[in-house]
Amino acid sequence: MLLLLGAILALTCLYWYLTRTHDHWAKQKNVPTLPGCWPGVGHMLPSLLMRESLDYLADRAYREAPGQDASAVGIYFMRKPMLVLRHPDLVKQVLQSDFASFHYNGRQINPKADAILAKNPFFIHDMQAWRESRARVVGHLSGKKLSCLFAIARNVCEKMTAFIERRLAESKVQEYEAELKKLFVRYTGEMVANSAFEVEGRCFADEREPGSFHAVAEGLFEPSLANVVKQAVVFFLPELAGFADVRFLPRSAEDFFRETLLSILRHRREQPARKPDDFLQFVLDTNDEDDIESIVADLLIYHTDVYETSSLTLAFFVYQLARNPEEQAKIRRHVRDASGGQPITYESLKAMGYLEQAVYESLRLIAPTPALYKRCSRETTLRGEDGAELCRLRPGDGVLIPVQALQNDSRYWSEPEAFRPDRFGPEQQLAGERNRYQMFLAFGEGPRMCVGMRLGLMLVKLAAAQLLLRYRLAPSAKSPWPLEMDRTSFLAYAKGGVWATFRRLEEEEEEAA
Repeated sequence: MLLLLGAILALTCLYWYLTRTHDHWAKQKNVPTLPGCWPGVGHMLPSLLMRESLDYLADRAYREAPGQDASAVGIYFMRKPMLVLRHPDLVKQVLQSDFASFHYNGRQINPKADAILAKNPFFIHDMQAWRESRARVVGHLSGKKLSCLFAIARNVCEKMTAFIERRLAESKVQEYEAELKKLFVRYTGEMVANSAFEVEGRCFADEREPGSFHAVAEGLFEPSLANVVKQAVVFFLPELAGFADVRFLPRSAEDFFRETLLSILRHRREQPARKPDDFLQFVLDTNDEDDIESIVADLLIYHTDVYETSSLTLAFFVYQLARNPEEQAKIRRHVRDASGGQPITYESLKAMGYLEQAVYESLRLIAPTPALYKRCSRETTLRGEDGAELCRLRPGDGVLIPVQALQNDSRYWSEPEAFRPDRFGPEQQLAGERNRYQMFLAFGEGPRMCVGMRLGLMLVKLAAAQLLLRYRLAPSAKSPWPLEMDRTSFLAYAKGGVWATFRRLEEEEEEAA
């Protein structure tokens, strides 16, 4: 009997410990709680079962919030309270007006495990160190330097179209059906290899070459089970990552990048008069050449910003062009008019305003990062649109901004599922119809807004423009709309890939005639 009473007491104490923080949002009466909270794990059971990332939990909380008029909904990350924002005024407060209380990004990196990645301004929490790191990265991507990178990107585009031409030549029906993410990661990978490491990435080789830049870089971000587990440990259990030496960037990849850099530096020292206009030279001009770790860190910041997010953005954009033939034709005419029938230049690309609107609209429909994650750095109060107190947050409390859900909410967009680039036209902006804090957060907002935005837009616009001048893009039965998204990753991946077909424009025109 005593043993039974002891067991009951122990279980009661354990239950109390596991749930004692789970009344946090109930005490703050203005914040409803998402159903489905489990003792000890909170709302993270689907994540622990590898069914749902934190980013897609934010998306689900937004859509399933008790009371659809609620401006925020509470969830629990294990035993810790977190807040999912559902109103643009709160988003603005967190990202801009009260930035000093939310300057921590929620994802953390243990510098003992990932010393180089920890130098990325995205993961730096110390304000002075963050400002210095961000200013250095922004300096690498000034307008003049982007014009130099444009010349490299145009050459990479030629390699990409040559690759597509080889695939078309092999096709009996003169069509190339491509998984777009795999195609465009070749483009962004070759861009990084050529401009940051001064090597041929061999990304457009017909056969995968072991030991090439493409082979090393491929798969670092893909939503495999191993990557999902690794990312969860690295970002949310940094102490365990440091203890178990779990790294976001595999040691073999880091060693490859470091050895490649050392080889390039030796080559450049042997030819001191030669000073190419590439990203590596921009980095060398602002670093001590003997500080190899800082140089590698800057190159990997560039690699991370370009390689995966730009290829995802381009894949989803070309997919939207394929499924919207009227808009595709309109954008093609716009590109032809802006380029004047001449090869695309840096200046003519900047003049392609409607093309940029279309990229923004594609990013609205599918954001490469489905949610933003912030952590409160000092005690603060969030207030609703009427100025009334919504809730109080303490240092360490998490805040999730469900980008994907906000950008596809019918309260803010008419026909949110439709692809309409004119939403981002100058007339709409002048009329005040687009509030950036409620309608477009694909690059983030505020002081921590994505530093690589201008570079990413340039790469996406250039590749899309070159493809539109050569090919008609058509949908593939392998990728119906809406896409079914893989909900286990912190980036947006479609199950089964993102597919479209390419066909030469001149062949289309001959058939029409």
